[in-house]
Amino acid sequence: MSMDRIPRYKQTEAMILGIIVPLALAIYTAHLALNDEAVFWGRSSTVIYHGSEAYFVSLLWFGLSALMCGHFLLRHYRLLSTTTHNIYMWTTAICMVIGLVSAVVFI
Repeated sequence: MSMDRIPRYKQTEAMILGIIVPLALAIYTAHLALNDEAVFWGRSSTVIYHGSEAYFVSLLWFGLSALMCGHFLLRHYRLLSTTTHNIYMWTTAICMVIGLVSAVVFI
C-alpha cells in the first residue's frame, strides 16, 4: 500500500507506536536480559527477576514490542501476507502469555 493512501495520523501512529516505542522497549529489555535481569511492573509494585527466570519474563516484553510492531506498522502497510501476518501475531501473543505466566509463577 502506498504511503499516499494512508492518512497522516496513521502514518504518525505507525512511526511512534510501530517503530519507536517497540524499539525502545526491545532495547531496554535486551539490556536487562544481558545482565540476567527482567522487570515486571504490577499493580502497585515492581518485581525484578534474576537468572533463568529473567529470560522467561523477558518474553513478555519482547512479545509486547513485536506485537505493537505487527499491529501498528505491519497491519497498516501490509508488508506481510494475511496468513503470515496472522502467524506473526499469534506467535508474539503466545510469547507474551508465556512471559506473563512466568512473571506470575516465579513471584
